[in-house]
Amino acid sequence: MQRPTREQTRAEFVSVAARRFAEQGFQATSLEEIAADAGYSKAALLYHFGSKDDLLGAVMDHHLDQTEELVASLEQQIPGRQRTEHAIATLIAFAVARRPTSPLTMRPVHDIATALGRNPDLLARVEQVQARMVALLAGPGASLRQQIALGVVFSGIPAVVTEFRAVPAEDLTAILSDVLRTALTM
Repeated sequence: MQRPTREQTRAEFVSVAARRFAEQGFQATSLEEIAADAGYSKAALLYHFGSKDDLLGAVMDHHLDQTEELVASLEQQIPGRQRTEHAIATLIAFAVARRPTSPLTMRPVHDIATALGRNPDLLARVEQVQARMVALLAGPGASLRQQIALGVVFSGIPAVVTEFRAVPAEDLTAILSDVLRTALTM
């Protein structure tokens, strides 16, 4: 049996950490738990990531890479009502599908805020992605009210998808899509 590559090992740590952070919270999750779940020692984990904050940074980077790819693909579509409807459906489905592993769904909420506060570059990247999503939906002529309403919705989606984990994905997607549409009419 071939040993995993460095990239595969790092990806496994990131995957396990994302799930653990989303389930238990950043502070409540130990590096030992992550390492054991991935089938490695804590020393191996620390070899790849110098600290728990570094591991969270890698989890966030992975999530943001996926989000940026999605937003970029949506931005390539011709602006208009069809693009807006497609973007709403796609962004909500993306958030709901990733609710078990999204680092933005960490509980308690202050865990993610504290962790992002220690990494201003990562916080800036989160804010930039959110601004792109607002522009994607509201367009260049968005009113301040629309921008704020969408900002509130996008900031709250991670908490909602976590709080309502028991709600079937189809139902949650429909409700959140309606909320986004309502925010656009403000």
